[in-house]
Amino acid sequence: MNNISYLFRSIRGKILLSFFIFIIIPITTILYNFYMSSGDVVSIELQRTTQDALHQAAQSMDDVTERVLKASNLIINDPEFVEFLESDEDWQTSYQALRRFNSIQQKLTNVRDILLGSEAVIVVLDDRGFVHSTASGPNEQSKQAQLLNSIRGEGWFSSTKEQKGWPFWQYPYNGTIRQLAGGSEPYFALSRWIGSSQSEGSDLLFIGIPAASFLGGKEGLSTNGVSSFLLTDNEGHLLGGSSPLPPEETELLLHEYKAEEKGAQVRDYVVNSEPIPRLGWNVIQLVPQKQLWVELSGLRNKSILWLFGWFLLFTVVFIYFMIRFTHPLHHLARSMNRLGEGDFHSYVNVQGEDEIAVLGKNYNRMLGRLQQLISHLSEEQRRREEARFQALQAQINPHFLFNTLNSIKWMAMLSGAQHVSQMITKLGKLLQYTMKVEREVVSLDSELTHLEVYLDLQKIRFHDNVDIRWSVPPELRSCAILKFALQPIVENSIIHGQRTPLLIEISAAATEETLTVTVSDNGAGISEDKLRELRADLKQDHARYSGIGIHNVNERIKMHYGSDYGIEMNSNTEEGTVVTLKLPRLESCEPEPASFPAVEEGGRPNDPSPDS
Repeated sequence: MNNISYLFRSIRGKILLSFFIFIIIPITTILYNFYMSSGDVVSIELQRTTQDALHQAAQSMDDVTERVLKASNLIINDPEFVEFLESDEDWQTSYQALRRFNSIQQKLTNVRDILLGSEAVIVVLDDRGFVHSTASGPNEQSKQAQLLNSIRGEGWFSSTKEQKGWPFWQYPYNGTIRQLAGGSEPYFALSRWIGSSQSEGSDLLFIGIPAASFLGGKEGLSTNGVSSFLLTDNEGHLLGGSSPLPPEETELLLHEYKAEEKGAQVRDYVVNSEPIPRLGWNVIQLVPQKQLWVELSGLRNKSILWLFGWFLLFTVVFIYFMIRFTHPLHHLARSMNRLGEGDFHSYVNVQGEDEIAVLGKNYNRMLGRLQQLISHLSEEQRRREEARFQALQAQINPHFLFNTLNSIKWMAMLSGAQHVSQMITKLGKLLQYTMKVEREVVSLDSELTHLEVYLDLQKIRFHDNVDIRWSVPPELRSCAILKFALQPIVENSIIHGQRTPLLIEISAAATEETLTVTVSDNGAGISEDKLRELRADLKQDHARYSGIGIHNVNERIKMHYGSDYGIEMNSNTEEGTVVTLKLPRLESCEPEPASFPAVEEGGRPNDPSPDS
């Protein structure tokens, strides 16, 4: 359960979940809809395609019908041809009549070749007992009369007579004229009466087209792929075509079908029809539904399998590259977890220049800086503890000295040594100020008061050869300063000034953010080499404490307030030295200090405890 929860929290799990929701589910839905609707789509498309093919077939038949009709009109409306048929001249005895006969034969041939094709046949039955044809035939009149009688005995002859000059269409024709022309397939034929004698039914025109030319192929209307075509007349009688069913079932199917119901399903077949306008016939198409669905299902299943296979392959490739691309990120996350557990050496191996590589480099850089920071903090903590220990150690001796000096002071008072008592009192105040280690930051006023007591002792020591000048604005006396920040500097001026009398000036100035305290003297100054050495020492980080000298003060300032603050030294030989303390301007929260017990005339004050 935890592994599953982690999977959905990890970046890989989120990518996989997003891939599943936004890619796999939509594509699966699309494939399912495609699978369910592809059969209908393909069926509709096939239906449209077969309907177009059916329409083209019917249009082709109608075009052939139009050409046949035009050929018949050219012949029966030709005045020379009508005159030839009505003439009583014998072309076998009259040269003029023979020329006219040859002209008529040539016209029949020209009409056939131009409009119908060389395989068509045109036959004219002359009421004088002759048969004029584009096909070869008997020349003897007795044989032509026999041929004419044979043609007149066929059923279409009387049907043509009943049309009274209107075209009579028939298919298939396999009679005497086809045999005369030597045709090997049935004819699509037109027959009609000619000229002014048509009321008597004397002369007749017959035009025959091979079935292949009429139906659009050598085999005529036959099976086309999964479809079958049938040709019916205006009464629904089957004229030709190829049916996949036995004749009885074909007749029953045609009986159940209505021509106006395109796309109707009769039994297991989808039936379509297209009319041939000039004939009034219909071309009917039969599409076997089961066979169509079997073939469509095979194609559909094959397509779905291919799509699914490619989709599965792409999914595997995507997951592979996703794992490969997120591996550095996963490794980085594990390194960060180890870092959180305290392993500060959990670096990551960075490869490439992409965003993850940049993140890894920055992580390694951050880890290095963190190690440096921890090292600095450890060193600073060690130095703080060392300084605290030194301060505690330094506090022990002043306690003993303070109590001892307090006893000596009263012995001097009882002995009448007044100025000795005053010196001991001042020294006691110094020791009392030193023992107040609970606060490291004091007010500038407290530090100046302590410095004044210290200088009073130094004046006694040096016989008043040390002169002090103060220039500190009252509003700055409440500012915060580190304890013992000024005494080491003043002591350094007294010891190394090497000039009497020695003048020490102490001044203070401030801005909104900075407090500057300057201690200057008129001593012998410092040489350039020594000054350069001292400045270098002041710039060193984490210089070791050595008592409470200038280096100590500088280091304490930097530890408390940062590297932007500290001590600056300037000096010129024989002109003196200037030491400047730069501190942040802060207000001190120091309480009012307890004073060292003073001696009053005629009595002994209460002796405070040094631990109070």
